[in-house]
Amino acid sequence: MKKITFIAIVGCIMSAISLTSCNSDSESSYKDLTAAEIQQCFNATRGNHNGKMIYAALNKANVADKFDTISIAWSIINDSTMTIYDFPAKALAEKITGADDLKEALASQPDRTLKCAISYVNANPIQFLVGPSNLTYELNYGDKKHQVEIRFYWNTYSFGQYSSSSKHPMQMQIWAALLKLDGNETSYGITIDKPAQFFFYTEK
Repeated sequence: MKKITFIAIVGCIMSAISLTSCNSDSESSYKDLTAAEIQQCFNATRGNHNGKMIYAALNKANVADKFDTISIAWSIINDSTMTIYDFPAKALAEKITGADDLKEALASQPDRTLKCAISYVNANPIQFLVGPSNLTYELNYGDKKHQVEIRFYWNTYSFGQYSSSSKHPMQMQIWAALLKLDGNETSYGITIDKPAQFFFYTEK
């Protein structure tokens, strides 16, 4: 059930945004939103939102279940700032491979506030780009202290959409694109070639 929901919802938002993009004959036909349009978008999306987050996760009890769904909240504070509350480190840890100590240590970390920049790019439907800030964790494993930094894609793959008439009025996704350990890039499951996707949605 989770798998069907995930694919269906992601498919809908990707299709919607793709259709909007295809409506433009070329990049030169795109026009920045006016200040009035940005304010209109903000007025429609401002405030607190309670919804769900879906991410890839291994379920040892049911190998056919490849996703997990959790409750999560976020706020659009102004026309350029969004805050996601209690973003779970365990969701990031799920993607780590080839480093069990690191995976376990990261999974044990408390949930974190994830601050994001946003930029409205379309007024009908309302669409916005998302730029999550980096998340940094101080870990202790293998009798050593380590610093882990998670970097996210800005804008290219991280975006959202809002439509009051939709079954899922707000939908958005962000991608973790890089895991750095003690300042160095790694191949431990979160890489530019294999980013980790996190999908958010609200329900009526």
